[in-house]
Amino acid sequence: MFTSNWIKAFFGMVLLVVLAGCGGGGVVDTASGVPSGGGGGGVATKSASLSWSSVTFNDDGTPLVDLAGFKVYYGTQSGNYTNSTDISDPSTTSTVVSGLTQDTTYYFAVTAYDTSGNESSFSNEVIK
Repeated sequence: MFTSNWIKAFFGMVLLVVLAGCGGGGVVDTASGVPSGGGGGGVATKSASLSWSSVTFNDDGTPLVDLAGFKVYYGTQSGNYTNSTDISDPSTTSTVVSGLTQDTTYYFAVTAYDTSGNESSFSNEVIK
């Protein structure tokens, strides 16, 4: 179960974002890997590489033994996360979010959840 210190420690985690753009602007058929639509016209996309520090202790100093995973939330408005990705491996502290629209600002935050489904508050928000 989450304790107040666990949540406080989670708030202190560092969330880093690195964005990578993909040029071309075409659409790729994911089954064949072949560009489709002839000469562009598709929406150019980019991806964001995110990493964070995990939390390992409860507020009483005992090891946190029921961490089940993380959720990465993102959207195009601060504090309004319309998309999420579930990271069900609690040892994972990074992910890549792909398919983001070029020239669009995205806001990201991470939560942690335990084996009972309790979810922490959002981490600090990062913008890219």
